[in-house]
Amino acid sequence: MNQHKLKKREEQMLIVFSRLGSLYYLSFTGQEILRDKILGLDGPRRKILIIQDHDHRYEFKLIDLCEVTDCKLKKTYGAMNGGELNKNELGKYLNKIALEFYLKNESQPIALEFYNGVTDSLYEMAELENRAKRWEAMLSKMLPYQQPKIA
Repeated sequence: MNQHKLKKREEQMLIVFSRLGSLYYLSFTGQEILRDKILGLDGPRRKILIIQDHDHRYEFKLIDLCEVTDCKLKKTYGAMNGGELNKNELGKYLNKIALEFYLKNESQPIALEFYNGVTDSLYEMAELENRAKRWEAMLSKMLPYQQPKIA
């Protein structure tokens, strides 16, 4: 039953995503479907559309890659007691994995969450991190303001 609800939710998000894409004349060359959001890239127009489902209310962001100065993967960890790190893996303390977009005229980055320790399984963490890394690598290459990486 739960699988049916997830499939229906995904179908509804795809309908909204498609309509917004048409409204903004986007042609998607890449797309990522996550639990409660969809990310779409229009490579030729250098735009990203992100929609997120909040109990069947959809929020969206349209990001122009020409306005993005940097795109980074960010991991957020929870609190650890002293000495626990030796006993346990660091992954157990991972709360979130997000792709952050830093824009020219914005003080705060736009965060696209790929993994959330509350809603996603620990077993999904590695796959979701790899998906986020692929997007980070692809989008970083498309940015107009690439800064040299320091090794």
